[in-house]
Amino acid sequence: MGTVSSIVQTKHPTHSFKPGKDFQTKTPLLPVGAFDTHVHVFDASLGPYAPGRAYTPEDAPLSRLVAFNEHLTQDAQVGNLVLVQPSPYKTDCTVLLQCLRDLQSRNINARAIVVIDLDSLADMLHKTTRRIQHLPGWMVQLYVPVWVWDALYDSILDLPVPVIADHVGGALGRSKLSPEFQELPLSQPGFSSLTSLAKHGRVIVKISGFDMKPIIESLAHDVPDQLVRGSDWPHTGDGAARLKNPDINVKEGFRSIDNLGILRSLRDWVGSEQAWEKLMRDNPARFYR
Repeated sequence: MGTVSSIVQTKHPTHSFKPGKDFQTKTPLLPVGAFDTHVHVFDASLGPYAPGRAYTPEDAPLSRLVAFNEHLTQDAQVGNLVLVQPSPYKTDCTVLLQCLRDLQSRNINARAIVVIDLDSLADMLHKTTRRIQHLPGWMVQLYVPVWVWDALYDSILDLPVPVIADHVGGALGRSKLSPEFQELPLSQPGFSSLTSLAKHGRVIVKISGFDMKPIIESLAHDVPDQLVRGSDWPHTGDGAARLKNPDINVKEGFRSIDNLGILRSLRDWVGSEQAWEKLMRDNPARFYR
């Protein structure tokens, strides 16, 4: 899936929401001004889900998203959010745009990533980047299997705008790798191309998920200036429930994720405090302008 990012931005977050059920205690791990570059809002009261969608999610309104983020920061304020268009809405951005307006009215910094239909990935990259190259802060985001970076390597080197590699560029943790790569996860096809493109400044790697220690340690060492972090809140299901009950009218619950545990692991894996602040604040502040 290819996506193109657009931006709505405001200054000086001041709004506060009552904490949601995601946190029982406050453990501030994120520096002031931190970014969460991958979150979703599911709210059918703002706009209907698309016909032909793969699933119907439980409700995850904007108020819960804001509460989730403000209770991770050192100043108890919402940092910077990047809302990603969820697949149940397909290409209808009604809900996304309403959330951006709501955040803007509350002086919360917000950007968005919207979804476009593709006929050809390589063709989309060249056509889209030519159209957006003069728009400040606009980028392309790709969510593809990691081996695709081998196939796209030369094309991405020539693009006029950077590409965001979603979900660690599609790299897999040990538990999901085939046996021949489980002991050497850095050797999985495509990962070296992903790293090389990041070294050239052509790719920004979005860190999310868990079971990724050697991958994230390698990226933090080799390309610390090209990393951003996304929580992937509210953690949609992996599709297993849809196989058991394909009724589209049955709401699919979210996965139970130890978000604090993931952040603690990330903090250990990236190493220094400088690398941590780059990942959480300084890098995304440069990219999401």
